[in-house]
Amino acid sequence: MKKIISHYYLFIAILLVIADQFFIRLLLHSDLAADLSNFAYYLSDMMLNFLVVLLAFIVMVWSGKWQKINSRKFRGSYLFYSFLALLAFVIWNFITFYLFPPTKNEISYQLAIPTFTGATAFLMYFFYPVIAGPVFEEMIYRGLVMTALEKGKKWGLDVLGSAILFGILHISSHGWILADFFSYMGGGLIFAVLFRATKSIYWPIGLHIVYNGIGQILPLLF
Repeated sequence: MKKIISHYYLFIAILLVIADQFFIRLLLHSDLAADLSNFAYYLSDMMLNFLVVLLAFIVMVWSGKWQKINSRKFRGSYLFYSFLALLAFVIWNFITFYLFPPTKNEISYQLAIPTFTGATAFLMYFFYPVIAGPVFEEMIYRGLVMTALEKGKKWGLDVLGSAILFGILHISSHGWILADFFSYMGGGLIFAVLFRATKSIYWPIGLHIVYNGIGQILPLLF
């Protein structure tokens, strides 16, 4: 089994990305989810994503890829790279704010916020966007995708492929708008470059959590 997974690693990664981007969405828009409450719907979404990430983790472990990106070694340079990446996000946000309109994904989320109450509010305002979402997305789009594309590393195909798929993930539910795609692809490039520089999945996960956390906390302060 391990040899089969290693041999077909890229193909399996493609299937998992398709499941993450399209199959889950099909399930959530089917009759199976029609009668779910808000909390049950969003929890189902999170659990389906968790299942895909779990499969990706198993694939990475069995293929030996996980061991290569699982380093917990701390280096001061990695902290500096993370600071530069966060600064790059600030600059990118200013650029997209002045050049592009708000993304459809962002508008949809802002319209849904008033409907979040009780456990749904905790799940969708804090836990999913700040904790679960960053972990899930980094595991798939940096951990899985970039290791699957590592043969194209010297041409930057791992970074570019990760960023493109990350951009598609965030627009595929709300309309294929080019400005929205570039907004999210730019963020994906920053995460991917940090992953390449640190060679560890934990640094982009940490940056993603910090970045999303700031985005959720700042509106509460002003």
